[in-house]
Amino acid sequence: MVLVFKISVFDDVDDVSQDWPQGATAGNGARFHPFQSVAFLKVWLSSLGRTGRRSLHFVEVRDAAGRPVIFIPLCISLSKGARILEFIDADAADYNAPVLFPTPIAWSRETAEELWRAVTDALPPFDVVMFSKMPGDIDGIVNPLGLIGDRPNGVSCHCNDLRRPWAEIEAGIPQRKTLMRKIRNLEKIAPLSFGIAADEAERRQATLAFMRQKQWRFEQTRVPGFDVDAGKRDFFDRGTELFAREGMLRLFYLKSGEEIIATIWGLVAGRRYYAIMLSFEAGAWAKYSPGSVLYSRTLGWLCENGFEWLDLGIGDEAWKLESCETTFPLTAREQPVTLRGRIFLMRRRVAAGIRSTAIWQAVRPLKWVILRRLRQANVAFLGWMYFPVIC
Repeated sequence: MVLVFKISVFDDVDDVSQDWPQGATAGNGARFHPFQSVAFLKVWLSSLGRTGRRSLHFVEVRDAAGRPVIFIPLCISLSKGARILEFIDADAADYNAPVLFPTPIAWSRETAEELWRAVTDALPPFDVVMFSKMPGDIDGIVNPLGLIGDRPNGVSCHCNDLRRPWAEIEAGIPQRKTLMRKIRNLEKIAPLSFGIAADEAERRQATLAFMRQKQWRFEQTRVPGFDVDAGKRDFFDRGTELFAREGMLRLFYLKSGEEIIATIWGLVAGRRYYAIMLSFEAGAWAKYSPGSVLYSRTLGWLCENGFEWLDLGIGDEAWKLESCETTFPLTAREQPVTLRGRIFLMRRRVAAGIRSTAIWQAVRPLKWVILRRLRQANVAFLGWMYFPVIC
């Protein structure tokens, strides 16, 4: 059987068809993760994706009758002289995936490669394909891009299956008896309340709380935070209201009295909730595990409200493995198509080898410590210079 594909490529997200998912839901039976929705792509392009040299390519593949089959948000970025074909939201997404539609096509490695050749023929020239974090399916529909993966991704995504009876889900909460004792101790300090930010003022309060809590965590783990990554800060600061308007946002919080001591900022696609940013107060609050308390309350709320999955996204951290009973393995593909692409991948492997050494792992985090101290010193110096003027 010879497959016939009709392919359109758009250079602007505003030009894509109405079949492309806009927010939390979509027509035509579309299956997708929120990272490929128009709302997410617009927020990403105006924040995390506003820097860098790249061309955008929103690919829509239809069958001979014009029915949607698969939509793929791609870009060609420039790095060290090579043109890299990758997903637009590669760095920000937990899943690099297409939007899929029900189709009678029986996807196999052979038919998936046939589709991929048709897609690449419609794109501008590039030197190397770099796909990662590709799931094998999306809500039961086989992902043909997952079939063309040539290697395991290395890290997986982890989820709670909420289609099970609540008693089974609740019994699986790690150290549940200890957690219940901590809840009782929290309630002795002040009334404990679980909430979902419902209006702009409430969302703003919760967003400021989790950004402050996460910034502390970034500094403790010596990684770039909101203070040095303006794109990351703007994604949450500006994107929160846009996602709320699209019905995608669920921002949960836990309060002790009037103080927010834990938050979960996440997005919805279909009946799956993606817990993208989790935060909690440290210091004296740490012994009460406010993050775990909020997580257990969120599980209950999602189960009661008809959600099927709580998705903690990518990462094989111990707490995710302990908290989730379901793992989704992912695949990747690295394919040079020109000599320049082969040289790029060779240099990349050498650099990865250097970064994996103990010396590099020990020294690299110091970069962010030094940058933060320089920034603080600069602020102090400017304040000293300004003080005599205002006095």
